[in-house]
Amino acid sequence: MKLFIEVEKCCGFGECIALAPDLFRMGDDNRARLIGDGTVDQADEERAGTAAFACPAEAIGVEE
Repeated sequence: MKLFIEVEKCCGFGECIALAPDLFRMGDDNRARLIGDGTVDQADEERAGTAAFACPAEAIGVEE
């Protein structure tokens, strides 16, 4: 699984960071950023999907 963020859609709510702080961080512009290249280990896929689904701005996408 791989995550991506449409940064221009991010409103900085931080739900993704609260749910998966090892996968997301807040950028200097108060918009979410991925930690690393977005590749998610199989063990973290459910949590990453939950974080993506929880985004109120629908800024996080998932590629299988």
